[in-house]
Amino acid sequence: MVVNKNETKILFVHHTAMWFRRPFFQALSKLYNVEFVFTNVESYNKTYDIKLSQVIPGMDDVNYKVVNKKWGISWEAIRRAMGNYDIFLGGSWDTLTDVMETLLYFIIVKFKRRPFILWREDWDWNVQSTKRRLVKILVGFLSRRANAILVPGSKHMEFFTKLGVSSEKIFIMPNVSNLTLKDDDYNNQIKLRQELGLKDEKVILFVGRLIDLKGVQFLLKAFSKLQQRMDNVVLIIVGDGSCRGELENLSRKLHVNDKVYFRGNVDNELLGAYYLLCNVFVLPSITTHHADACPLVVNEAMYFSKPVITSDAVGTTFMIKNGINGFVVPERNPEALCEALCKILSDSELEKRMGESSKIIINEGFTYQNMIDGFNQAVNYLNL
Repeated sequence: MVVNKNETKILFVHHTAMWFRRPFFQALSKLYNVEFVFTNVESYNKTYDIKLSQVIPGMDDVNYKVVNKKWGISWEAIRRAMGNYDIFLGGSWDTLTDVMETLLYFIIVKFKRRPFILWREDWDWNVQSTKRRLVKILVGFLSRRANAILVPGSKHMEFFTKLGVSSEKIFIMPNVSNLTLKDDDYNNQIKLRQELGLKDEKVILFVGRLIDLKGVQFLLKAFSKLQQRMDNVVLIIVGDGSCRGELENLSRKLHVNDKVYFRGNVDNELLGAYYLLCNVFVLPSITTHHADACPLVVNEAMYFSKPVITSDAVGTTFMIKNGINGFVVPERNPEALCEALCKILSDSELEKRMGESSKIIINEGFTYQNMIDGFNQAVNYLNL
């Protein structure tokens, strides 16, 4: 089936238009007759400290509408689901009202006898409450009856197959970052090194929200152990959040505060300098009531040709080939994390090879064209 804008009309309901999604949305608009409805912009503005309104930058020539919620439900999106389209794409269960809204979409779409596509990043739930167990039962019901499911990677595919979903209707549409290398990044890197007073120190980098899920306390403990083996290493922490004060106190308690730099939130225009500056990137996330779904910081570090270390509580572990472009270590394990850091930082040739491998992996499998290909495969599977 050859698809184009004139053949297929898609109603695409999604939370918001994050900056890294917009090139994908633009590309889809050139292939299909897509109407985007963004239902939770205000909440994401608060979570990620961004400012989106009814007009979203970078969405020129894209047919979209930002709608509000009432009683936690996007009634305008529900109304549009009753309209005319060939494919419906949407669905969420992040909150109880999201579950209710998704059920309404599902009932309407199935009544209209239209295909229903889910796009989700779930891969592991630490199910401890009756409510979570009930939601998982409902998720299994919806997922098995969806016509196709789009996921970012193999761990997410495995989650849905364990729910009884046929693997033939699950399609990988990888997450992609739009952060690119700019000439200014090199100048900003030099300025950053001077600002921090760095000379020939090795740099470990973390980028993300400072919340419990990210497990930064275990990175600090690993760094403390590393200091006993290597004295020319520093740790840069980019991001802010509710745990920042606690983490700063921990760095003092561990007597590493003179080698740890808390930089707070950094503008995307300056973020490339941090990736250039570092020798290795670390994401030590832990499992709380859910796992770290598919953080794009891993893509970004790999794009900048850096070795990557993550815990096994990160949904992007399928991007890391142990010993090739980084390491995956057990979550909440400072000893294992310290050992992985030491292996990379004590071997400059290994560091270089791993960085080169990271870049190749990104170029081959994590571009916007890869996203479009995954989307097209799901649409073709519907055999409209």
